[in-house]
Amino acid sequence: MTTEPPAPRYEWIEVTKGVGITFVILVHSMIPWLNPVTIHLSSFTIAIFFVLAGLTYNNDRHRGNLRSFAISRGKQFLIPYFFLYMIMMVLFLPLSSSIDSAFTPVEIFLWFLYGNGPPLSASHLWFLPVLYFGLMLFVITDRAMERFPYYSRWLIVVIFPLTGLLIQSIFTPNLVPWRLSGVFVAATFVFFGNAMRQYKGLDDWLSSSRVRDLAVFLILSVLLVIFSDFNGFTDIAVDNLGTSLLIYLIPGTIGTLLVFSASSALVSSSHFRKLFMALGRNSQELYEIHPVFFYLVPILALPLGLPLIGLEHSTLFWPLRFILGISLGFLFTKYLITRNRILSVLFRGSPRVSSLNPAKQISPSDA
Repeated sequence: MTTEPPAPRYEWIEVTKGVGITFVILVHSMIPWLNPVTIHLSSFTIAIFFVLAGLTYNNDRHRGNLRSFAISRGKQFLIPYFFLYMIMMVLFLPLSSSIDSAFTPVEIFLWFLYGNGPPLSASHLWFLPVLYFGLMLFVITDRAMERFPYYSRWLIVVIFPLTGLLIQSIFTPNLVPWRLSGVFVAATFVFFGNAMRQYKGLDDWLSSSRVRDLAVFLILSVLLVIFSDFNGFTDIAVDNLGTSLLIYLIPGTIGTLLVFSASSALVSSSHFRKLFMALGRNSQELYEIHPVFFYLVPILALPLGLPLIGLEHSTLFWPLRFILGISLGFLFTKYLITRNRILSVLFRGSPRVSSLNPAKQISPSDA
């Protein structure tokens, strides 16, 4: 079954997802090396997808049937999370005796039940439940405030971050179960995205003046560098939001607006548009599968006589990890996941087979 491609007005959204997943894989390929690239990009790359979830949420369409919406998004995000996490734990069992790990299989399972951790070794899959529960927290709040003016929802900007701070303070120095503090942060970004939708719909982020767009872009870039440098490296996977959870919201929003503007401009270039739209349409699968290909680095380094252990995280080989993660991840998605019903269920929560795989939230019927 094929899906109609998005209308032109939605292309910048797909491009944004493509740029976002490229940044995510770039940061993951460099970690644990902390440098200006990882510090500045980590301040907003994940926030982009939270904001997009709110931007593409059609309040009027879904507000009256939240159960159907919750089930639909639960299939999309939670089924892959649980299935893929289970597969990881099953694979860990026979390998636990031969790899250098500080955790036993039983401990890994207990951390899974806790919904966070292990400390400093959290799986990248954390993003899926945080996105889901953050989105649902917002849509339930939106439904509860349906009879109030929309501007009253700006209370979310105060209440949600403060609640996240309170939860984090209760559990510090331990990890927060199921990343509840991160869920409230995600819900705040979802609201920002939805507020953008109320303000300008799904139109792109270019004005009629290129000079004005360039000036705004440069100003926002300077502000992003200042705030992200002050807040430091962030990683919600381990409850690290930098210097302050509240400050984290600032570069997260600024960086998202920068990517929105850049993506709107990239649509005019046929080559960049096709490239990033292809990545954007498969961004969830790319996110889920790309770390697997990092482990090919030691194998490729064998001819150089280098040791196998530890090369998958060596700072020297981050360019190779990035290339493998994004290229092989895309090919695996395009030619295997989208054409196999079992893999489609594992990675998308749906047995549908398609060569074009845009997220349900941004289909033209939702506008």
